[in-house]
Amino acid sequence: MADSKDYHELLISESLIPDIFIVRYMPMLSKDATDLYLWATMNYKGRKFKLKDALSYTIIPEEDINNALKELVANGLLTRSDNDEFEFTDIKKIEIDEYINSKVDGDGVLVLKSDEKKRKKLAESIQKTYYNGYMAYAFYKLIDKCLHEYHFEDAVVYALFEEGKKQRVHFKVPMMYELAQEWYEKGYLTADSLKEYYERQGNNDELVKLMGKLLRRRLNDNDLTRISKWTELYKADPELVQYAFKCNEYRGNIRTVDVENKLRDWFDAGVTSIDKACIYEKEREEENKAKASRARGRTNVRKTGKDAGITVETNKDRKDVKSAPENDPVADNDPILAMFGGENDEDDI
Repeated sequence: MADSKDYHELLISESLIPDIFIVRYMPMLSKDATDLYLWATMNYKGRKFKLKDALSYTIIPEEDINNALKELVANGLLTRSDNDEFEFTDIKKIEIDEYINSKVDGDGVLVLKSDEKKRKKLAESIQKTYYNGYMAYAFYKLIDKCLHEYHFEDAVVYALFEEGKKQRVHFKVPMMYELAQEWYEKGYLTADSLKEYYERQGNNDELVKLMGKLLRRRLNDNDLTRISKWTELYKADPELVQYAFKCNEYRGNIRTVDVENKLRDWFDAGVTSIDKACIYEKEREEENKAKASRARGRTNVRKTGKDAGITVETNKDRKDVKSAPENDPVADNDPILAMFGGENDEDDI
């Protein structure tokens, strides 16, 4: 354990950090986890340490130390014992073991099964281009998997690492393997099939820019996920998305979910182009007007009494009321009063 009583006026010592940490692990770590690992390496030189020791690293707030330690354990850089001691993992040994175990399996059968000459040539190119000449062995295995198991063309394997760099995940082993599997499942095996992928990606980028402009705010992860769905599932282009946004303007505060609902309605109705969408919306507008008109016909207070089913009974319709004398002015003026002999006259009271 480091002696906390030591006083250093001049730091000229060195801390040995394996290159594999910089190449394979550091790109996957948060700043706090990286800082803590480097500090612990300097102070404990590979020896065990406890949580209270880590808490003495005041550069990181105390409440964040636990998260940083969990991250280091999750990524295989530290192990935690039952008595809450942390021990450094021998990451160089792990890399060597992976290399040896990847050559042959337990029965002595070769694990790397792609053409060795092709694999080495491709790996060298990828290593120089994307890893500055230093690539973790896990990526050699990924290249082999892409060539032998997924049957990717060489150009597709190279493009996979290019896409990884674009997404800033090319140093993250699990995410690169997930990306390769995604391409395989979507059938991106040849250079020609990749054209569709790049077209979608270009369209997706346009939709992201468009929605940012229309919403006038920074898009969050949910927004980006929805936009990817518009590209992948609904095959929506910027023109169609902009029209879907316009159809929601009556809402005032428009969200990406409102645009998606409109796109889904169109997709379910077989509408995939701006022209068809305009026709669809026009037909719906006319249909809604017709429904509203029929509703007014059922409830309009300006209907005639006959239309409303209301009848007024007159003395012509009644047999128990004597007909008024001909030329009777009262009867002529008001048939109801005529039934009672005319209007009351003040003189008769």
